[in-house]
Amino acid sequence: MSKKKIGIAAAALAVLGLAVLFLHAMLFPAEYRPADDEIALRIQLATKEDFGLLVYDYTAGGHTYSGGTSNVDGSLIRHDAEIMVVLGEKELNGAASPVELSMQFRIITDYVTPNYENVYPDAITKYMEPLSWNARPGETYSLVITGDRANGYQAALKQE
Repeated sequence: MSKKKIGIAAAALAVLGLAVLFLHAMLFPAEYRPADDEIALRIQLATKEDFGLLVYDYTAGGHTYSGGTSNVDGSLIRHDAEIMVVLGEKELNGAASPVELSMQFRIITDYVTPNYENVYPDAITKYMEPLSWNARPGETYSLVITGDRANGYQAALKQE
């Protein structure tokens, strides 16, 4: 095989490889991008210790909901974890324009089995002050949760 044919084959493989990488990046972006009928919340934890559950009660478009997150294996949520929460069309009541979003987070300090009612013992429940803002479907909002068991926790909307 001549050097020219080898060069052409190598160039073709390089172009094909770059095309595959580009296609992969387009189909599977490293960062979540919400659909036009979703609001994404990127919650960065910066607490002093790990904890059991993160629960959030929220009102969107005049309707109240509750949700939360925990580790399936029963382990504690890491104090420096990043949690993505996506509020979809159902939770936003089909809003296509800005929606008044109010959220109150609760940390359940010990792991307990999550329940549908999101009711947990007061002794291990730490409430945070509520946050409210006009959220636009199709956007991602960054929040940070700081604090500890002894002094309490705080949630804040990060300005970007």
